[in-house]
Amino acid sequence: MPTDLRILIVEDQPLLLLDLADQLVDFGHHAVTAGTARTAARLIDTNIDALVTDIELGDGPDGLALARLAAKAHPGLPIVVVSGGVRPTHAQLPPGAQFLPKPYRVSDILAAIDTQKAAHAA
Repeated sequence: MPTDLRILIVEDQPLLLLDLADQLVDFGHHAVTAGTARTAARLIDTNIDALVTDIELGDGPDGLALARLAAKAHPGLPIVVVSGGVRPTHAQLPPGAQFLPKPYRVSDILAAIDTQKAAHAA
C-alpha cells in the first residue's frame, strides 16, 4: 500500500479517534479527524484518499449515512465502516465499502483500503 494517504477518520470516542490517528501516522499516512458525521461531511471535499468511520456517532447522522454521502460525492473512494455494536448488512453499505468489527487492527483497515484502491484501479 502506498504511504502518504490522507485518511479521514470519524469516531465520536476521543481516545479511539486519537489512537487510530496516531497509528495511521506511524504507518506513514496523514490523519484528518472528525468527531461527528456533520463535521466529517464538511471535510469530505478536502482532498481525502479514504474514509474510516464508526457507525454509531452520537447525535446526528450516523456513519452509514456519512459513508453513503461520501460514496456519492466521490465514487471509488475507499470506505471502511467500523462498529463495536452494529453489524450492517451488505445492502446498508455503499458499493465497495468494507465493514470491520471493533476491535480492529490498523493493518486490517489499511488492507481494506488497499483492496478497494486496487479494485477501483482495475
